[in-house]
Amino acid sequence: MRAGSRFAGPSRRRFSLLATATAFVVAAAGAGGAYAASPDNTVTVVDPSPVNWLSITWNTMEEANRVDFKGLQQPSLAESWEWVDDKTLKLNLRKGVTFQDGQKFDAAAFKKAFDKVQSWENPHPPGSFLNYDKGDQMEVVDDHTILFKMVKPDGAAFMKLRGMHVGSNAFWDKLGFIDPNKKSAEGHW
Repeated sequence: MRAGSRFAGPSRRRFSLLATATAFVVAAAGAGGAYAASPDNTVTVVDPSPVNWLSITWNTMEEANRVDFKGLQQPSLAESWEWVDDKTLKLNLRKGVTFQDGQKFDAAAFKKAFDKVQSWENPHPPGSFLNYDKGDQMEVVDDHTILFKMVKPDGAAFMKLRGMHVGSNAFWDKLGFIDPNKKSAEGHW
C-alpha cells in the first residue's frame, strides 16, 4: 500500500471489477441483452437528478470553449477569438471537425445551435445570467468564421458560450432539446 493512498491493493481492484461488471449488466439489461449500433439509439437516463442533462450534454456535445482546472478559458470549437469592438466578438472555428452522424462542423451549424437556443423564452433555466439579449445575433462570415454581434456590451459573452451546446443538423431537426409532450424545450429539466 502506498503511503497516503485511500484505495490500494485488492480492495481497489475488486471495486474496479465490480463497477465494470455492474456497468456491463446495466447496459445489457437496458439494451434487452443486445446492442446494435446506429445513430438512432436511445439514451435511457436513470439518474433522477433535475440537472442530469448537464452531464449528458457536456459529455456528448461540444461548445465554443472549455474551462481548464485553473478556471481559464480554453479553445474547443472556437480555435481563437478576438473582440472586434465592445459589441462584436469574432470566433475562428476549428476546421476538420465532424459530428457523430457524419455531418461536417461549420459556421452554419454553430449559428443554427445559437439560433435554436435563442428562440426559447429562457435558454438557461439554471441561471438567466447565462442568457444572451434577444437581439444578439450570430453572422456567418465564411465556413469557419462567426461574428457575434451584441446589442450592448457583454463582458461575459465568451464565457456564456461555454453553455451553448452545438449539435448537428440532424440533432436539431429530429431531436433537439424539445420535450415531445410539451412541444417545448422549456422547463422539463
